[in-house]
Amino acid sequence: MERGIVTARQFAMLVVLFVIGDTILYLPAKIVQESQQNAWLSGLLGIAAGLVIVSVYGVLAGRYPRQHLLDMYGSAFGKLAGQALGWAAVLFFTLDSGIVLWQVGDFMVTHIMPETPIQSFLILFMAVVVWGYRLGLGTIVRSAEIFFYLVIFLFVVLIVLLIPEVEPKRLLPVFNKGANPVLRGGVLLVGYYCEAFILMMLLPAVGSRRPIGGAYRIGMLTGSSVLAVTILTCLLVLGAPVTGLQLFTSFVLAKKISIADFLERIEVFMASLWFLTLFVKLFLCFYAAVLGTTRLLKLKDDRVLSLPFAFLTVVSSFVIVPTSIYFNQFIQHTWWAFSATFGLLIPVAMLGSAWVRSLSPVKK
Repeated sequence: MERGIVTARQFAMLVVLFVIGDTILYLPAKIVQESQQNAWLSGLLGIAAGLVIVSVYGVLAGRYPRQHLLDMYGSAFGKLAGQALGWAAVLFFTLDSGIVLWQVGDFMVTHIMPETPIQSFLILFMAVVVWGYRLGLGTIVRSAEIFFYLVIFLFVVLIVLLIPEVEPKRLLPVFNKGANPVLRGGVLLVGYYCEAFILMMLLPAVGSRRPIGGAYRIGMLTGSSVLAVTILTCLLVLGAPVTGLQLFTSFVLAKKISIADFLERIEVFMASLWFLTLFVKLFLCFYAAVLGTTRLLKLKDDRVLSLPFAFLTVVSSFVIVPTSIYFNQFIQHTWWAFSATFGLLIPVAMLGSAWVRSLSPVKK
């Protein structure tokens, strides 16, 4: 991979778009189901936890300079364990790709074109991702810069237009059931934020690793703040009971926009915000899966795997998520632990391994 394709500023933008990803569409309802009207506190807790998590990634990048994420596994745990963890990580990337792709199709057949088979949306969206992959990482990164400003603009427009619908009393009472619901909502958020370790697969393309920690923190702070504001807006506009019952909360939120009986029904236009962030997240997960497999198999050209992995992603999206009900249960009760294992426990263990080796005497 050519070094210097990605700058620290571009890397921070990618972190923002990745963190927002599918969370802005699905996750507010899940957090509200756990924390009710105190879900905004879970959002703040998630911001703090997210900053700690990405700080670990920044330290890892400094501890293992000039190494790929899969190479870091071997350096930290040995060749055999590193190989096993590498394949496990590739499996995680593939699963995440399938889940994100399924979300695109589920949203389209639920709200936009219900009579169209979901397979057509999955294939078309995946074709765009493969096309972007074949154009190269640099092309997608430069496109993501444009997407970033457009996403932030659309998000600000969404929040501003909803101000007339705000009811502050919907946030009361605070801590009516203690701190446990807030903590459960925060843990669910942390599970999603742990997926940001996937962006460590881009480290060889970054010109310098010194600002990586700062770029990670800026990106996580911005992305998690967007989600926290979204959760707060859902509570202020829809209320906890209604928010908890919705699957695509942000889309329902956009339906509430009504300015002077003239500016209405712009939720499909606002949906472009979610399509842009979903595309970036899906591309990065797909990119990590293909690149990781190429390195583990020691292939010279990673593009030969792009089409096979595209078919695998489309098929796996149906296998992993058979129904919407299964998806809701899986996300709320299982995925956060699966994600935290790869995105928090293993990185902390890698730091511990590096620390232990630094204490051992150097052999001459």
